[in-house]
Amino acid sequence: MAVSTWLNRIESVGRLPGKSEGPSNSADLAERFENALHGIARGWRHAVNRRFKYMGIGLASWMTIAAASQGRSSLSQSELANMIAVSGASMVHTIDRLVKAGLVIREPSISDRRVNRIVITDAGRRLYAELRHEAAAVSQQLLAGIEAEKLAHLTELLEQLQCMLQPYHDCAPVRSNAAWTRR
Repeated sequence: MAVSTWLNRIESVGRLPGKSEGPSNSADLAERFENALHGIARGWRHAVNRRFKYMGIGLASWMTIAAASQGRSSLSQSELANMIAVSGASMVHTIDRLVKAGLVIREPSISDRRVNRIVITDAGRRLYAELRHEAAAVSQQLLAGIEAEKLAHLTELLEQLQCMLQPYHDCAPVRSNAAWTRR
């Protein structure tokens, strides 16, 4: 779905701030939003990656460890690849490195012998706790100058957009802190 399409769908939450209404300004705002969203995602990844480099871990490994740690049950290699949006071949290489480092293990699936489940080890859990702490420090540093109310509003809008882009998830507005949550 095009960004401009889902930008139109968020009107029920409220209009994004811009100049005046109109087709030209709406298109300009959509383009500005797309550029800002892409730029912030790329910049955020680079900031986290710089922080993790000294620990000898790359972004792909961090994202794989995080996804494996947060799952309610162990995930297959293909499920992990889909979660972090990498190719199956890239995921195999990443998992090979993590297995070699003793951070995860491959376990054959009970229900399908062709599938390996990725299980995080105790060493992987310890590293994940350290990495979460480091990622939180990056977040705190990057968000330090943003008012809490503006951050809450932005988070609500981004969560709503995230749900619109993943229609197979059951998302509904749940006001805990004015945030959309997955049920």
